[in-house]
Parts: sequence; structure tokens; C-alpha cells
Amino acid sequence: MEGTDDGVESDAGFTWKNPWIAEFKEREQILKATRGYELAEQVRMLNFASYAFGGNTTELQNHLSRYPAIFQSGQKPPLDPDVGDPFTVELSRLLLNALGAASALISGQRAILRDVWPKVGRDPSEFEQGPYTEKRLELFVEIEAKLIVDLRNYAQHKFLPKLDATTYWSTQIPLGELRFMLSTKPLLEWDRLSAPVREYLKAAGDSVDLLPIYQRYTVSVREFFKWFWLQVEDAMRAERAEIKAHGEELNAFAEDVFLAPDWFQNGGEPPANWATIAPRWRRTRKAKIRLKRAEIGHTSVRGIAVDSDGNATVGEHPWTPITTRVP
Repeated sequence: MEGTDDGVESDAGFTWKNPWIAEFKEREQILKATRGYELAEQVRMLNFASYAFGGNTTELQNHLSRYPAIFQSGQKPPLDPDVGDPFTVELSRLLLNALGAASALISGQRAILRDVWPKVGRDPSEFEQGPYTEKRLELFVEIEAKLIVDLRNYAQHKFLPKLDATTYWSTQIPLGELRFMLSTKPLLEWDRLSAPVREYLKAAGDSVDLLPIYQRYTVSVREFFKWFWLQVEDAMRAERAEIKAHGEELNAFAEDVFLAPDWFQNGGEPPANWATIAPRWRRTRKAKIRLKRAEIGHTSVRGIAVDSDGNATVGEHPWTPITTRVP
């Protein structure tokens, strides 16, 4: 006899399926097919991209903070003749990670943008043309954002951008200021560089102080992410509220279906008096679960259609009340 998590098949070929687990799985699939669940998954992945971006940026900043102590102590790692200065090589690697995470975050935002506010024919939605573009232009320095994008593309299709540590001296900064400069020549020799960035780099000279640009860019990315997340939350409020209600209803049903004592869930052994106390424990837990299910109740949004005679018909919804009681 073989068993699965939702049924048992005997040696004679007879199959018994647990009806409560079967209903739970069916309900789970209905839930995953809803618009609210799809959007929740997209937002979850967008949050993951934001986490990666924040983590990579923090690693970059932490690496930078180590340089003054290394420089002042005179204990810089020896140069690698095949690669270069270990500190700046590692800095370039961390920069690439951060640029990649920023790209994933922006791509995720764009995917959700076109999903929640789809194009009208070939034209962007009113939201994309209006508030979305206005906020982007408000937060980002356009040419600096284009430079970051081109730098990321250069790293993906050509070489890793290399930064060189330079101490900048002036009458206003007598003690010197440490800068990490990006050479413009390799980028200018790349034929896929965008025209605005090419002109910007030509005007910049031999090198660009990249890190202040990147730091301004990260602040803008974070601010834009927060704003965009709130717009999605507001636009899909009804769908998200419905999926939350359905999820609570299903979770309460799952408690009923998969009810088991703590010692069993933890892989332990039953108490010595379990046979005596088990019936009372089960009755008490069942009563609490059923009370919880009753308090949660049922929520579904069904449209109402009105015909030419004024007769209203309530539409159907795949999510019906869960009335099954597990004995």
C-alpha cells in the first residue's frame, strides 16, 4: 500500500483520496490563478530586487569606508601585475554588482508598470505619460541616469569599468580629497555608447568622478521605488484586499485540515498521557478553529450586469465560501 499527502492507494488498486486535503489543494490553485495573487508575486519579486540593490550598495559603501585607514596605515595590499590594485579591483566588482541590481529593480518596475497600466495601442498609458514620467524627471538627473545605464550595458557587453583612486588637492581642500575616477577613453571607444552620454564624457575630459554620481543615483532609485510602490498599492487596492481575505479564509481552513499537536509538528514523541488528553485537546482546538473561520467569514467581489430591461444579475466568482467542516 502506497500513500501520498492527500490519499492512499492499496495493493488491489483501490484509491482513496482525502477530500479535505483535495479541497485545500483545489482552493490553493484557484487562489494562485487570481489577479491579486499574480500582482502580489510581482510585488514580492520587486521587493527582492530592492533588497539586492540595497545590499549591494551597502557592500560598496562599506568597502569604500575602509580605504582611508588602509591609505593612512601605509599597509595597502601589494599590486597584482595581472589585475592591478586589489582595492580598486574589488571596488569595480562591487560597483558592477550594484549596477546589475539597479537594472533588475528598474526592469521589475517597468514590468509592473506595463501590467497595471498597460499601453493603449502603441501609446503609453496616461499614468506612464503623466505622473510616472513627471516623478522620474523630478528625482533623477537625466544625463547621470543615462551614464549609469550605459555603464551597466558596457559592463555587460564589453569590460568591467575600472576605477582609479586619486587624491584631489586644492586651496579649498588643503588636506586633499580622495576620489575614484573612471577613465572616459574606454567608454568613448565603445560604439554602443548613447549619443547624450558620449557628449557628456567628451566634455568631462580624461576621467569622471563616478562615485558621487552613483550615490545621487542610488538616492533617486530608492525614492522612486518608494513612490512607485505606493502607486501600485493604491491602484490595486481592491485586488490586494480580496486576495488577502481569500488567503486568510484558506489559511484558517488549512488549520482545520492539517491539525496536529505541537509535539508531532516538531518531530517529537507524544506525552505519556497523550491517549487520555488527546480527545479533549482535539475538541478544544477544533472549537477555536471553527470560531476563527466563522469570524473570518467569506469575501468575494462579483460584478453586477444590468440588461436592457433593467434586470440586474450578480456575476459568478471562482472563489466560493469554504463550508467544508473537517471532522
